[in-house]
Amino acid sequence: MRHISRIGLYAFRRFAQLTFCTLVVLSANAQPLTGQHYELELRPDFKAGVLHGRARIRLQAEPGSGDVLVLRSPKLHIHRASLDGEPRPLEQARGGWRIPLTNAQTKASSLMLELDYHAEAAAGLVFGEDYVYTAFFTCHWMPCAGPDLSRATIAIRLELPAGYRSVASGQLATEGTPGRHEWQQTQPYPLYTLGFTAGHFNEVVDSEKAPRLRFLGIDQADTALRAKFKESARVLSFFEDKAGLPLPHPTYTQVLVPGGVAQEASSFSLIGTRMLDPILDDPKEDWVIAHEMAHQWWGNLITCATWSDFWLNEGLTVFMTAAWKQHRWGEDAYQREMVLAQQRWQSAKEADFDKPLSWPGNYPSLKSKRAIHYSKGALFFDTLRGELGEQAFWDGLRRYTRNNAGRSVRAADLQVAMEASAGRSLQTLFDAWVY
Repeated sequence: MRHISRIGLYAFRRFAQLTFCTLVVLSANAQPLTGQHYELELRPDFKAGVLHGRARIRLQAEPGSGDVLVLRSPKLHIHRASLDGEPRPLEQARGGWRIPLTNAQTKASSLMLELDYHAEAAAGLVFGEDYVYTAFFTCHWMPCAGPDLSRATIAIRLELPAGYRSVASGQLATEGTPGRHEWQQTQPYPLYTLGFTAGHFNEVVDSEKAPRLRFLGIDQADTALRAKFKESARVLSFFEDKAGLPLPHPTYTQVLVPGGVAQEASSFSLIGTRMLDPILDDPKEDWVIAHEMAHQWWGNLITCATWSDFWLNEGLTVFMTAAWKQHRWGEDAYQREMVLAQQRWQSAKEADFDKPLSWPGNYPSLKSKRAIHYSKGALFFDTLRGELGEQAFWDGLRRYTRNNAGRSVRAADLQVAMEASAGRSLQTLFDAWVY
């Protein structure tokens, strides 16, 4: 039951995130401006549960004649906006904010947007007494100029109390003056993977050499952090081998916080104690370490281009978690994961809701979406493995990962890589499962 409930909780947050993406209705005359680079200055107020922010966003215009910039950030309180230094009025609308453009701005190929804002604790922004973290709903804590799957670089400057530690997307550039932490990510990542956490964390570093593993925890002694994350180095080695690529970041941080969060972000993961603590009683309960780390390749470095191909993120990651368990704990552990996936898929069939993996329609419930994207997706990779055999399958996965690193993909990209490895067409198999 523990195994089933933790996947359900994880997928609920993912489902809510995907549902949010459908709420924004853009005006027909909205300018197709997309954020290419975000510079954020953030100051968490831990007592009030409020994040004060200032943003500079470099916008790139695509061909179009729109006269409105839309920000997909309905929960933000935006106080001031300017474009290329010119103050602009703000209009709050369903799903976000609208900023009218001047005639000159509608013709510009790029613009610099500056905003002052604050965000209150809510979904996507979680405050504790001495910590804060972002999870799942990026556009609830930072202004988003573009859809969740659009890619951007980011720089985050955090102003924190003395003695607090932080982690954010990318790598620590400098701590500068006391209490100021500056993080930079120079490679573009999907908006939904961007985030930060800060708090009165204890810290353990597993290795000073790259890739460096870093563990942070609230109310966690060194010995506890080492015991709970003792498998991390082995998991990392396994995934680097199967991906055919090293960890995409020189440092990977796993942050242990109270509760039940399980969220991958670029260069770090947030893990709730409720998800990880069972590992102390049963070492085989290491799924959350493996699942979130796998996303550093499949889901973050390589991301689905549309939400209908979300199974390329989650189905593959569920499968890779099972493959890790097979490697570490034996065949029975792998088969247990496949049985659980089969049971969840079967529940969708019994509800007369079995769709192709890349089906673009709306799902009636969390349970049905999870059954397809997570469970049926994992079973498809298991079927591919059986069809191609061990060497061809893993060669195909490495080809897929290397060829698409840093890109947003569709199902056809996986098919091309697997067919190249198999040396034959896999169209019948993909038609049956995917299309």
